[in-house]
Amino acid sequence: MIVIDDEKNITVSQYDTFSIRFKLKNYLLTSNDKFVFAIKKTTNSTETQYEQAFFNAGNNYVDVVIPKGTLDNLEPGAYIYDVSIHNVETAQIVTCFFTKAFIIKGVAHNV
Repeated sequence: MIVIDDEKNITVSQYDTFSIRFKLKNYLLTSNDKFVFAIKKTTNSTETQYEQAFFNAGNNYVDVVIPKGTLDNLEPGAYIYDVSIHNVETAQIVTCFFTKAFIIKGVAHNV
């Protein structure tokens, strides 16, 4: 199960697979752009718990796909996430929005 509220906070069930489409306003991705989805424990954390780059040149959206097992090492609880665009040619980084909640709810079916 995945729930995304109006503020872009995400709640997921532990062990689930999911895909989220992020649409960009007034921005078309180039072949030099990598879209980075990152999860950290807190806003002050220096270490990411999960980070993945996605590419979709020529489009204004990116599908962030989280396959089975990818987040299994994250305990249920509250984390934060953000998304940014990193241009590998210019080294420019654009944060798409400030950090939002990423909540993992524990489930019984994987015990």
